Amino acid sequence: MQKIACVNIPGKGRGVVATAPIAKGEVVERSPVLPIALRDSECPALNDYSMAWGETLERCEPGTECAVGLGYLMLYNHSATPNLTIERHFADNEMSMRALRDIVPGEELTYDYGVPLWFTEAA
Repeated sequence: MQKIACVNIPGKGRGVVATAPIAKGEVVERSPVLPIALRDSECPALNDYSMAWGETLERCEPGTECAVGLGYLMLYNHSATPNLTIERHFADNEMSMRALRDIVPGEELTYDYGVPLWFTEAA
């Protein structure tokens, strides 16, 4: 049963919220990613939607430094006090979002982007 939904969050735009209780440690979503080259991730259409991928590996295959997430992966907003963490599954070209604590229905789901922000964080 899916426990998440994409909604409009005032002051932020799209985001993801819990639609049912989520337990600490539970995987909220596991979705495929499309690995792309760093140079491609910096194109205007992808700049705000690419994530670190192969660059986190000791030996990165050229052209896989970044990734575009499918599913809801690109819709989770940033928080300095997140309720999710992101996990990379390189062999499967997938990423997971895992709950850092218990989450109640209606609560926005966020993770720490782990990079200097290129936007002004919403209050």
